[in-house]
Amino acid sequence: MRMNHKQKLYFRDQLREARAVALRDAEAFGEIIHVLERMGCLLLGRIAALGTYRPLIVEAASESELAKDIPNEWPDMHICFYKLYELVRISRNAAMHEGSFARHLTFHAIELSLILEDSLMTGFDKVNDYMVRNPVCASLWQPLSFIRQSMLINSFSYLPVHLETNNESTWQLISDLAIAGYLRTNLHGEVSPKRLGHKLEEAIANGVKLTSTRVCNPDVSITNVLNGWDGTPILVQSNYSKDLIGIITPFDLL
Repeated sequence: MRMNHKQKLYFRDQLREARAVALRDAEAFGEIIHVLERMGCLLLGRIAALGTYRPLIVEAASESELAKDIPNEWPDMHICFYKLYELVRISRNAAMHEGSFARHLTFHAIELSLILEDSLMTGFDKVNDYMVRNPVCASLWQPLSFIRQSMLINSFSYLPVHLETNNESTWQLISDLAIAGYLRTNLHGEVSPKRLGHKLEEAIANGVKLTSTRVCNPDVSITNVLNGWDGTPILVQSNYSKDLIGIITPFDLL
């Protein structure tokens, strides 16, 4: 069985989420393995072991140059997908899953996920295929302490902010640099406890600058987006309204 467009996007997103968990917890290799098992079950049509799924998942990864060709050219820097899969499968079945052993397994699982994600996205060329959906946003009424927390938890450098002025609705970005500059005002560069409690609208009134950004529709091509892009996140609005449905950054296209 071959996956269709929606199934590929689903498993790409599942791998992304599992990889994010693994990056936060050096021993959380299980999340990625669970995605592999679900994918293998879909491709095979029944529940089986990772070893049984291997030829089907290897085939699913084969559209990526990272699966075989690049590792053959740069064997000191990359491991081919088949060998990675075996390393993960065998290590997963081993008795010890703690400490350095688990961290090593997690690293290989992340490498495996990256190759599979790349293969799943072969031929996809629209913003809708790569954007992060339902992005976390900052609101004018929220305290900077909460916005700062959201950025740190998610490792975000920007958050979208919705503005309404003169009956006009627009989207801009608040950056980590702008917040850091506003919070660290004393001679020692320490965070001001008082300013942590300021609302975003108050900080803007006191001089914090929002960052203007491009807004596009989800069906725009990636080639069009990359043309003249300065790297600032681009916001994605619905074709049918001005609702924000996604955000895309250069990181999402790597």
